[in-house]
Amino acid sequence: MNQIIKDFGKGMKQLGQETVEKLIEETGKIAESVITAQELLGDIKPLSEQEMAQKKAEEERKKQKEISDVRSRISGRNIEGEIKQISNQKKQEEEEKERNFLENLRKQREVERQEQIANYDEMMGNSNKHHKDKGGNKRKTQQPDQSQMSQTAEFKGKID
Repeated sequence: MNQIIKDFGKGMKQLGQETVEKLIEETGKIAESVITAQELLGDIKPLSEQEMAQKKAEEERKKQKEISDVRSRISGRNIEGEIKQISNQKKQEEEEKERNFLENLRKQREVERQEQIANYDEMMGNSNKHHKDKGGNKRKTQQPDQSQMSQTAEFKGKID
């Protein structure tokens, strides 16, 4: 048993060493394949003041054009009406969710109430059986008429 534990420990140590060696090799390969920024962008040089101004002016023109396009699309629409419509729609959805929640809650409570009634009836039914077995709570029934009686002295009356 002790030898198995030692062999297991040696095996784990060897596995760890191999893993570290592989990791070092792979890290070396990655480091060799890394491209520096200088190699990647070697021929790019900084912009002059004039070129920077031109770029900014071009970006400003694009921005103004986009703004005018958006305004032209908006001008034909009733934004306030659309906002009211969206808010009303969201309000209706929330009210519908609330109604559904309350309806589900009501149904759940009704089911629970029916279960409680059934459990109570069952409990009381067992209780009544228990009392009947003991002979308690028996109701008197009507006396049967003479035709239902046997010929033995069950019926009080004239003796023949």
